[in-house]
This record gives sequence, C-alpha cells and structure tokens, in this order.
Amino acid sequence: MPPVAVLVNETCGCLDIDADGLVIGTLFHRHGPPRAIITFGATERSALAREGSGALLASYWGGYVSVRLRGDAVEILRDPSAALPCYRAAAGGIAKFASDAELLWAGDGEPAEIAWDALGRALYSNGLPTTETALAGIGTLLAGTAVILEGGFERMVSAWSPWDFVAPREDEEADAEGERLRRVIEHCTAAWSSLYQRPVLSVSGGLDSSVVAASLALAGRKASCVTMYTEDPAGDERCFARLLCEALGLPLSEYRYELGAVDLARALGVRLPRPAARAEAQPFEAAHRTIAAQVGADAFFTGNGGDNVFGYSQSAAALADRALHEGPGAGAFETLRDICRQTGAGPLRVTRAAVRIARQPPGYRWGPSPTFLHPDLIASMRDLVLAHAWLEAPPWSLPGKAAHIAGLLRAHLTLESDRSRIAPLINPLLSQPIIETCLSIPSWRWRAGGRDRAAVRTAFADRLPKAIVDRKVKGTPDPFCGEIVRRKRQELRERLLDGRLTHHRILDPGAIEEALRPGRVTTGEENVRLLELVNVEAWCTAWSSPWRGGESAAGSGATE
Repeated sequence: MPPVAVLVNETCGCLDIDADGLVIGTLFHRHGPPRAIITFGATERSALAREGSGALLASYWGGYVSVRLRGDAVEILRDPSAALPCYRAAAGGIAKFASDAELLWAGDGEPAEIAWDALGRALYSNGLPTTETALAGIGTLLAGTAVILEGGFERMVSAWSPWDFVAPREDEEADAEGERLRRVIEHCTAAWSSLYQRPVLSVSGGLDSSVVAASLALAGRKASCVTMYTEDPAGDERCFARLLCEALGLPLSEYRYELGAVDLARALGVRLPRPAARAEAQPFEAAHRTIAAQVGADAFFTGNGGDNVFGYSQSAAALADRALHEGPGAGAFETLRDICRQTGAGPLRVTRAAVRIARQPPGYRWGPSPTFLHPDLIASMRDLVLAHAWLEAPPWSLPGKAAHIAGLLRAHLTLESDRSRIAPLINPLLSQPIIETCLSIPSWRWRAGGRDRAAVRTAFADRLPKAIVDRKVKGTPDPFCGEIVRRKRQELRERLLDGRLTHHRILDPGAIEEALRPGRVTTGEENVRLLELVNVEAWCTAWSSPWRGGESAAGSGATE
C-alpha cells in the first residue's frame, strides 16, 4: 500500500469514507437537506467503499477532491464543477496535490519559474483549460478527471462527462421544466449559503446574478450586494440593481469604475500559477475588498457562469439542433422565428447559418486567440491541437449542445480571484446538479419566445421583477476598458514593448506599435486583449522577482 499524507487546515473539510478513502473539501447530498455533510453514515460509507467514485459523482456534489487507495494504486478525483482548485507537482518521487500552488513548494525553498513556452500556449489557446500551468513543473488536475498513480506511472481517467446528461426530456412541458430548473438552483444556492453568515453578492441587475440574489433571499441569507458602474450608460446598470435589491429587501452598495484605481504595474492573480483576469478588473476587486471589510464578509457569491450553464447564444445552432433532431417542420420553423426575434437577423440569413452549422463534423472546434502574438509563436502553434475530453463529441451529438459544453469549459479559468484570498468565492450556478439539469434542456428551449436563457427566465418569472426577467440588453464594462487604453496609452505601450513577453518573443512588437499608434482608435476587442496582456506582463514581473514573505494561503487544503 503506497504511503499517503493528507494535510488540511481548519477551513477545509475532510470526510473519512473508510481506511482507504476520504473526501477533501465541501460535499452535499444530491437529494437531501441543503447543508454540508459533516460525516458519512454507515450505509453511505458502505456504498462509497463498494462503488467508489461512481457513487460519489451520482449521489453527492460540491467542491471537492477525493482520495482513494486501490491496492497499490492511489486514485485522486476532482469534482466536475472545478469549485476546488487542484494543482499538482512531483519532486523526489513524491506526487503532490494542493488547492493552492504555493503549498506545492512550501518547505522546498524558491517558487517555481515561469515556463515561457507554456505561457505562450496559454495565451494562444483562448482560455481552454489544460493540464499545464504557466509555471515550470506545476500542473492541474482537470475538473471531472481522476488520476491513478501506481508504481511511478500515472493514468488519466475521465470520470464524469457532460455528454451523459444531454438527452432531453421529450414530454416535459415548459412549466415543468422551469420548475425543475428553479428547484435545483434554489437548492444548490441554499446549500452553499448554509456555510456562511455574511455573504457579499456581486449584482449587475442582469439575469444571472439576480437569480442568485433571489435564491439567497429565499434561503434567508441577507446578502450585502455590490454593483459596479461606468460613466458611460452602457456600463451603468444601477437602475436594475436597485430594482432587484428593493424587491428582495437586500442592501446595495454602488461603486464606480475609477481610472485612478488601475495600476498597470500590479497583477491580478499574482499568486496563481497562470495569469488571470484583466487590468480593468482592479477597481472591481478593490470595491469588493472595501465592502467585505465594512460588513465582515465571510464569503463572496457571484452569478458567474450563468451564460455558460444557461446556454446563452446568438448563433443559429439551436435551429440546426432542432432540425437535426426532429427534422424540418413546425418545430424547426418555431425555433427559426425565435432566433430571428432574439437576434434581429432575417430568416434567410439564419437558415443559411443553420445549414452551415448542421453540415459540420460533430463536436466543437475551439478557436485560438492569436491577436498581438508573435508570428513565430503563432507559426509554432500550427500543429497544436486545442483538445479537451469534454470537446470529444459522440457521433450523434448536436452542434448547439457541443457549443453549450464548450461554454462550460470557458468558465473554469475564471473561478479564482484576488478576493478569494479574503474569503471563499462561491459560484453557485456552476454547481454540478445545475450543470446536469441545464445540459438536459435542448438548445432550442433556451431560445423559446425569442429570449436568450429562456428556460431560467421562465423558472424565475415570479421570483424577480418583470423588468429584469424581460431585460434583453446586457451591460458591459467595455467603455471603461476603452478609457484605460486611451488615458494610459503611452504607459501601456512601454510596458508591453519593453517587457518580458516581448523579450521572450511571445508578443508581436509591430502589432502592438500599430494598435497603440497615437491617434489610432482601438477596437473593443483590442482593448480587452491589451488589458489582458498588460496584466500578464505584470504577472510575469512578479514571478520573475519573487515576493518575500507575504500573505498565507488561507482556506486551502493539500494532499501529498
């Protein structure tokens, strides 16, 4: 039997199954009261010991990593929601796993160094979760995956697949579907909120955060809400946030995106093993730190992942799905009409787009993000396959559902933030039962009535103000991104052209020069990419000149 040591602090749960297995993190019953499991009963232990990870995935959910001894092998499984990070490294014949990358080198001396090739791949790969990070020797165990270690070798196993949950309930009416969805969202939110007394909730007045707010209020959690706004009306959603909080009886704090709060030399995600976020998010993080200190917050809740799980789309994929599933007819015509109403596109344009989508091979083709990257780097990536187990669609798959699943992956690298150093960051909409429920809803039902995310709008129609349920326009901080680039153009140019990314031939200096040429107006897409890259540059500076001392890795657990 291989030696295994499990180390956790007082904030990280640890549930014993038997002498050969345990679960680290937070675990809830699939069908049961919405509160965390403190200990397993005898029947539960017996089932988990007998059936292993299959029983864990089928009967429970949460944010966890499980460890199981299987003869001379060790199986380590990360839950499908990616709620608990799981980084890994190896040294001296010891395999290490930790929820905080810093724990991997605790006691070993200096932190890991930047892996420049891996960093280039990460920037090119456009947010695709992979097993590598941007630090040498530090990897990631992907969500829903188990690694089996035995005799110095390892084997990766896909323990959970989204494709197992995509079969629609053919005879389910819209009202029943909405009721089923509402119940699971409320249950998961109540379960997560049972762990905390003073949550802070980020709200925009948009649908996703409003759904979380309503579910928290129903659970009796008087969350302190915070909303951000820009000077530009496109980024000012305060009227909706106020309407929501007044209806639910929740306090609301409002903070403006301030240019003075943006320091291009400071990195967000500086202690993560890969760069995260963009420079314009600095005022957002600062506002949350402020309100957390005022109310003594013990958790941050968000509506993050709502677009991903609720099948948000403006493409014609839903029409392709329905026509492939049912054949041409009244149903397909209804979906054509819904997409035209939602997007404003004409029926001929939508039909042509749907035909193109339907004729493509099964699966979703993940596109790279080469903007501002060095031509040599782009050339070296020509043979790079942007692959993930969840993107491996079966032959019978529908293109809209493949895109839905790809959207779930896009959320995984957004789940850790700077404020999670202060208190846990909870994204309840990405809980496993919600994901599985949403996967079972066909893509065309998410577009019913010409509304995006239609199923959840129906589910919460009597829980939220009508103006929010019917709202069609999404707010955006993009005007603030443009302001940063305009006002800090010269500094941005200097940091990118004279920085480590250019030195290591990751960035294309000519493209940066042209984009930031005096008098040139940058596009919204360019602004977002530039603010991502300058944050990466600051992250590289921090890792190239390691900090001394610093904050502790709060709220983390480790296995070794």
